[in-house]
Amino acid sequence: MLPNKETSPSRHLSRAIGLLAAGVQAGALAQQGPDLNALPLEQLLNLEVVTASKIPQKISEAPSSVTVITAEDIRQRGYRTLTEVLQSVPGMTVSYDRNYNYANIRGLGNPGDLNTRLLVLIDGRRLNDVVYDQGAIGTEFPIDLALIDRVEFVPGPGSAIYGSSAFFGVVNVLTKSGGALNGQTVSVGRFTGRGREVRNTYGSGTPGGTELLLGASVYDSPGRDVYFPEYDDAASNHGVATGIDYDRYRRLFAKLSAGGVVAEAYFGSRTKGIPTASYGQQFNDPRSWSLDEYAGAALSWHRAVSETLDLFAGVSVARYRYKTLNVTGSASEGPTPSIDTAESLSSGAEVRVTSSALRGHKLIAGAEYTRDSKRQMANYDVDPYLLNLDVAHPKRQAAVYLQDEMRLGEKLILNTGVRHDYDSEGGATTNPRVALLYKTASQVTLKALYGTAFRSANAYERYYTFDFRANPALRSEHIKTYELIAEYFPTDRFRATASVFQYRMRDMLALATDPVNGMLVFSNIEAARATGIEVEAEWLREDGSAVKGSANVQSARNDAGGAWLPNSPRRLFKLNVALPPLGDHLRAHAEYRYTSRRRTVRGGEVGGFGLVDLNLVGTLGSHVELSAGVLNVFAKRHADSASEEHYDNGTPPRHLGAIGQDGRTLRFMATVRF
Repeated sequence: MLPNKETSPSRHLSRAIGLLAAGVQAGALAQQGPDLNALPLEQLLNLEVVTASKIPQKISEAPSSVTVITAEDIRQRGYRTLTEVLQSVPGMTVSYDRNYNYANIRGLGNPGDLNTRLLVLIDGRRLNDVVYDQGAIGTEFPIDLALIDRVEFVPGPGSAIYGSSAFFGVVNVLTKSGGALNGQTVSVGRFTGRGREVRNTYGSGTPGGTELLLGASVYDSPGRDVYFPEYDDAASNHGVATGIDYDRYRRLFAKLSAGGVVAEAYFGSRTKGIPTASYGQQFNDPRSWSLDEYAGAALSWHRAVSETLDLFAGVSVARYRYKTLNVTGSASEGPTPSIDTAESLSSGAEVRVTSSALRGHKLIAGAEYTRDSKRQMANYDVDPYLLNLDVAHPKRQAAVYLQDEMRLGEKLILNTGVRHDYDSEGGATTNPRVALLYKTASQVTLKALYGTAFRSANAYERYYTFDFRANPALRSEHIKTYELIAEYFPTDRFRATASVFQYRMRDMLALATDPVNGMLVFSNIEAARATGIEVEAEWLREDGSAVKGSANVQSARNDAGGAWLPNSPRRLFKLNVALPPLGDHLRAHAEYRYTSRRRTVRGGEVGGFGLVDLNLVGTLGSHVELSAGVLNVFAKRHADSASEEHYDNGTPPRHLGAIGQDGRTLRFMATVRF
């Protein structure tokens, strides 16, 4: 990485802390009420989650381990992207290739796989597109974090509830209600690399009445100059990509609820410069970029018909659009700009019935139907125009599911579920799950979990043919998981969790070379397994301070030869500490994340590293909030594995082994509430 030729980071930090201190001092003297978004301290024992079973459940009774990151967590820690939220989740790491972010869950997740095995939901509805099956978690994620009430993460298979893609885990982003915001806030931010952001949110209404939530945000960052040692020669600007790592997005969100009816819509558009010369591009060519656009709308209705019967119905539509400019071709013949595009349009409906009429049982039955009316991919050279690819393959999906939460006495709960999916391309599949929960007299809950999941091959894997061979007959991937969990809740402000897990995967999709024509083709050729131990503890105090830590020891290997999987860390450690040195007027948060060494896709290794992030939040009166943060405080040098597509148009092509990550990064946010 090259340093930015701007005002030094230390001067920016001094100014930010100075402004923050001034605001804190004035706020402490004025004593004019609590901070802007203060929430009651979460009581861990009674915290309800919805992602594990699609209905509210106490976290101690959910048939899985669940991690919850609240709006207050996001505010105190200064998170700006969903990636930053997920990096705090036990067992999860996120790598970055200067274009997209890729989640690795309990040692599973290849670089460049677009999070196809992680299901991302917005208010319980699928965000993953139906061309690439991409789970967006970076700046392309279309919802601003200021609008989020909480993020719930459930590791392990979720296909018994959600169908395809709920393979390694489910992320559910739950948005706020208008009444929770109750006013207008405007935020302005500045970041290292001359990044700028503006947010505007508005909420009104009362719980149970008509509520409105609106949000809009814009972000623009020129980015940093990035150094790649593999490209270091005089013809390639000595390995420095100059002015290409920019990032720009805009987002809109609206939500209206009244009398059990909720209507919401979102739009997000992100343009990202690509400095890595991927897919055989000309290095340091400023024309290379990608565009991701997500748009969706949903209408749902929920009513408690009686004390024992709940009904839910919903319809939704989602659109995804992708476009990228690649500058490919050999340097001797002259690089040729080409455009790669994809577009999808899906509509769906769901009905669900929840009944507790049968004593000791809570039954959940539902049905879903989805029509992917548009799944189109194209590729063409710009000048002269040449169409290389144009394919469209719509499809249909339908599913029925049934769950039963049986209380076998005061201490024992048996949670069973099964879902049957039909896919017009992949055929039919049935996925069960079983969870046995036992509550001891000493505030310990023991959980034994078993589940299966599947992922249907997406349109890109089946039909993309530009330098690839199509394989429409691909089978779905499958996984079986086993997990034992012990949860300790001695009080409503402390919990500790320990789990042992094993994942077994088969028919995993991977790129291979066709021996007949030498072309790349996706095939069901891999099997793998992961085993590990995960421990976590969290303590919340009355004064608002909190400590949370987690550790993972895990092993993920290929079944064929027992090889250590790429991008799979064997040890993880995370620690979060929150302190209120001046009560509601100043809150400090520190986060430490350690990731052990990982094998790269090309057989090398990237070293282990530990990062420290700091964030301060202070209030000026009751209407102004100032936040100053430092990411990677000690400027630790670290890198993530590059994927197979990161190579340039040299002869022979030069492949990236690892991609360097950002050093120290500063950010400052000012928020005013009206």
